[in-house]
Amino acid sequence: MSLSDRAFSSGVTTPRDPLGLLEGRWILQILLRLKDNDLRFSDLRAALPAISANVLAQRMRDLEAAGLVRRLYLPPPAASQVYALAPSADSLRPALEYLAHWRARHRTPAHQEPV
Repeated sequence: MSLSDRAFSSGVTTPRDPLGLLEGRWILQILLRLKDNDLRFSDLRAALPAISANVLAQRMRDLEAAGLVRRLYLPPPAASQVYALAPSADSLRPALEYLAHWRARHRTPAHQEPV
């Protein structure tokens, strides 16, 4: 089965259009967190408190299968693993950077209701 025919666990089929990879729930949020730093699963979980651990684990598997994220194993004494954007996702960095800046400019302060 080719990547373009693979079904994500979320029920989303990986489309032939690469932008379809970004349509899954939480996918963009995860990629935005990984654009600058490699993160442990627990750090991702802390950065995205609204996502359950099971859903985050599944999204990470989906992103790995799609080739956008890779898991790196750290040598002892850390004896841990981190997630990083895969080289195939490097060309997404400028778009992720732009989205991060856009979000910062348009974020509604916590004390105000959105209009």
